[in-house]
Amino acid sequence: MARKRPHLVPIYDIRIKQLFERPKADHSFWTALAAALRVDNGAFHDQLVHLRDQAGIGEDIGVLRVFDVVAWMHQGRQGQVATS
Repeated sequence: MARKRPHLVPIYDIRIKQLFERPKADHSFWTALAAALRVDNGAFHDQLVHLRDQAGIGEDIGVLRVFDVVAWMHQGRQGQVATS
C-alpha cells in the first residue's frame, strides 16, 4: 500500500517497528503517526516539510515519504535489524 499510495500510507516494516519500539501485535501505528502529525498545530508535519525543502526535493514528495526516509536513515545508524 505504501508504494501505491505514498501520500496516504507510510512504510511500516520491521525496521520502523523496532525503531519506535512498537508492540508485536501493533494495530495503531498509523493512527499514532497521524495524531503526531496533527499535534501542536502540525509542528511535526511542518518539520518534515522543512526537511524536504532543505533537501531540495519537490513538493511531489509527500511528508510521509520524508518521514520514511528519515526513520530508515536513523534506524540504519542504530545497527542491523534483528531477523527473529
